Amino acid sequence: MSMKREKKVREFDGEFDITPMIDVVLLLLIFFIVTARMEPKIVSELPKAKNGDVAAGEEAIVLHVKKGGDGAMQVYRNDGKMFNGALEQIEQDIEDYVRQGIETENRQFVLIRGEPSVKTGDMARVRVAASRGLNEDQQIMIAVQQ
Repeated sequence: MSMKREKKVREFDGEFDITPMIDVVLLLLIFFIVTARMEPKIVSELPKAKNGDVAAGEEAIVLHVKKGGDGAMQVYRNDGKMFNGALEQIEQDIEDYVRQGIETENRQFVLIRGEPSVKTGDMARVRVAASRGLNEDQQIMIAVQQ
């Protein structure tokens, strides 16, 4: 007596179980969130100005931002003296320099001149340091040197 087992064939009900696919998508999402870096490594070049009004240097506190040989920013006063020290010290010196120019030399605004090779983040750092030395009604202008 041989008994044959009949295979049951499951009928397709027309619906897929998407739970495993959702699990895989969530695992990929977690992987990319954990491995992503929040610091942008892309260096963007500042656009060159083709035309515009010339800001009067006599009325401004002028800061020149250049890229040093080692890639670090170098900030110079209008008289050619460079701010030296650690990054925090440079930022504090910029703030003091701007505050002194506003109070003693009666300057009206700050003009930051950057070379085209200076990183956008470095220009922003100088702008923030300079803004701490300004009054609320005074402005900062940013220019690109050609």
